[in-house]
Amino acid sequence: MHHRPKEDQNFWNFIFSVFFVIVLAAAVWEMRELRGGFLVSVPPFDAFMMAFATFRITRLVVYDKIARWFRELFADRREYEKDGVVWVEVRPYGSGFRHTIHDLLLCPWCIGIWAALAVMFFYFVFPWAWSVLFFLALAGAGSLLQVTGNAIGWKAENLKLDARTKEEQI
Repeated sequence: MHHRPKEDQNFWNFIFSVFFVIVLAAAVWEMRELRGGFLVSVPPFDAFMMAFATFRITRLVVYDKIARWFRELFADRREYEKDGVVWVEVRPYGSGFRHTIHDLLLCPWCIGIWAALAVMFFYFVFPWAWSVLFFLALAGAGSLLQVTGNAIGWKAENLKLDARTKEEQI
């Protein structure tokens, strides 16, 4: 059984869900108008690059330090000092619009959906966007390689530590 603090955010979550559906419908409609029809296919390379661009935007918004200032616009941020060190406590506001935005900005699945919508829209509407999306895709591929390399390195270090522990027990 899973327990969580009671929130009264259902209203705002519903509003944001409806807002997303409206934005999605408007984006699809606008793309249909500009392209003269609905989307039927995307070249595989472009789809691959769009996926990497979506990945990079998601990581940027949800995890990267450079975007922390933006995430904290929607959080209750308090500084306090303990043992001569200044600490920062970041919490969502109790309820309401800012709480919902805070939750959204910390959710990779949520931001991934919004990022995919933006990538798709810009890809199909603005020819200049391909350069930006390609740049983001390269950065996304680099991030993924870095994360993979770190995971392999940590796994190797843990295996070495396990082997040393087993040798010491013998």
